[in-house]
Amino acid sequence: MAPAKKLGSPVELPDCRRTVLPKKLLPSVSFHDDPARPEFVKHGSPYDQVDRVFFGLNPPWNNVHAIEFKDGFPVGFLIHQKVESKNIPLDRIRQVSHKNVLSLEEVYFLKGNIYFLYNQWGITLNEIGQLSPVFNLSEVEVAVICKAILQGLIYIHEDLDTCYGDLTLSNVLITDQGDVKIAGIGNSLLQKPNPLGKARDVQAVCRMAQNLLTPRKTSTYAAQQDFLLKISLVLHQQQRQRAFFS
Repeated sequence: MAPAKKLGSPVELPDCRRTVLPKKLLPSVSFHDDPARPEFVKHGSPYDQVDRVFFGLNPPWNNVHAIEFKDGFPVGFLIHQKVESKNIPLDRIRQVSHKNVLSLEEVYFLKGNIYFLYNQWGITLNEIGQLSPVFNLSEVEVAVICKAILQGLIYIHEDLDTCYGDLTLSNVLITDQGDVKIAGIGNSLLQKPNPLGKARDVQAVCRMAQNLLTPRKTSTYAAQQDFLLKISLVLHQQQRQRAFFS
């Protein structure tokens, strides 16, 4: 009588095969076929991610289309938009590292859509302005905010080599830690560098200061405006002297 056959352990078998899923079945995984694509830029949709929960906002809140929650706390803020061009300039998308610019956590692209995920948010200067006359920022507070915005713009203009474009009170946040941050940098990274756009960014800061200070109409308003203009001039003259901001 022949002995009964016994199946060996799959670990001990000489040919241990693994099932390899094709890339098309995992569109949200970051692939490295394109060496110019940063690791945090991924093909697919964030909504298709396993074990991640997004709550959509309709209409969007401060340009945010969805908020990611984990353990009951918001951990991500998603902004997405249509991209008309068939070739998305992924080589322009890069990690952002500056205390006054809201950094990108992840970027997804799929079928003419691009998704920018940020890991924090805050209250916009536009929302703060809407609290007037119940609450108004002081002239010193406005000056501090504008200086922080200009520092962020220098980083965008020099290190990222682009302009922000259409900078308004709705694009600047005050986080719960009290930090001033320029939001929505993802869309700016897709734009081509424009020297005139950089000058318009600085002009936008002066308009923002005027909008924040106008409700007060204090006697020192003109002096404050002159002070803000001097800040913008000094900062742009010393763009390469980074020690000025340390």
